[in-house]
Amino acid sequence: MTREIKSLQFFKEAYSARIEQLRDSRDKGMKVVGTFCLFVPDEIIFAAGADRVILCGGRSNTISVAEEYLPRNICPLIKSSFGAVINGSCAGDLACPHFSMVDAIVAEATCDGKKKMYELLHEYIPTYVLDLPQKPDSKSSIDYFESELRKFGRFMEGLTDNMITEEALAREIRSGNETRRMLHRLYDLRRQDPPPIRGSDVIKLLQKQYFLSPDAFRTGLTEVCDEVEKITVTGNKDGPRLMISGCPMPAGNMKVSQIIEDMGASIVVEESCTGTRSFWDLVDEQKDPWTALAERYLKIPCSCMTPNQGRIDSIIELAEKFDVDGVVYYTLQSCHGYNIERYKVGKALKEANIPMLAIETDYSDADLEQIRIRVEAFLEMLS
Repeated sequence: MTREIKSLQFFKEAYSARIEQLRDSRDKGMKVVGTFCLFVPDEIIFAAGADRVILCGGRSNTISVAEEYLPRNICPLIKSSFGAVINGSCAGDLACPHFSMVDAIVAEATCDGKKKMYELLHEYIPTYVLDLPQKPDSKSSIDYFESELRKFGRFMEGLTDNMITEEALAREIRSGNETRRMLHRLYDLRRQDPPPIRGSDVIKLLQKQYFLSPDAFRTGLTEVCDEVEKITVTGNKDGPRLMISGCPMPAGNMKVSQIIEDMGASIVVEESCTGTRSFWDLVDEQKDPWTALAERYLKIPCSCMTPNQGRIDSIIELAEKFDVDGVVYYTLQSCHGYNIERYKVGKALKEANIPMLAIETDYSDADLEQIRIRVEAFLEMLS
């Protein structure tokens, strides 16, 4: 069994210190933007002299207020995120606690539900939407996205009154790559059998990636890697080695991963925005920084892209690299992109002789027992 990682306490206690840092920074005139998605490059935000915090909702208690504005049959991530912001504008008890520190939101044109939600969000706080090409493999798409990133850069310059220089952008690209390399170091350690760190602990760590400052996140991550590297895990493997693939798992959304580990399996890799998608590819430091950012961020294998063979290939590659016994394909209700893509993923995994369990759920606890029964049956089959 994996042991407790003492250095993870840093991430458990980091929230209040980060809030104080944001307060101090804003008092000194720094702008803070809120983001929802990996497609918004941190490098541009930081190069403009601003800070950022993630606003993705992973809790059920803000959904009811969101349903006064949004239809019930859209994904809970959209409703939870919107509900936290809406309540924040009314100083409600369910508000995202750090929303009051955000000067603007930088959103992205991924799924239709989020795009229309952003139109409503703009009535409460200035919301800039970064457009995305939907066919990422062509040069014209990269050229278009580069032009969108440059427009976004001009928006940030207007927000902060700071010019984004190529030197500043290159510096932030190097900083971002340093974090990505450190995350690769952590994930390489998880290839051990049994893994020296629980998957749920890694997910909680990654949930802080876009909330903490890059320096603070790297400091905590370095301590975790240093401690995990010293762990010698002996004895029998913990149980089947599993990958979670699919929708993001923002803070508060740990239902499926907890059930998997309670049943004795090991989560060894996540093909998710709260996982490998956030760091797998580096930004080319030798190219023009705007072009390099456009190329790297369009490699993110989100289901909003079409065709999306890159994501299928990534799942098979990760399954082999981390020697998984099976894949739990996790989707949120009404998340059409990932739910429809489940068919192709299942077909590819079947051809690779890797079993898959598909779980579609929301943020409530209503289906806990049903999920537990299905996971138990899946693990028995793998055994």
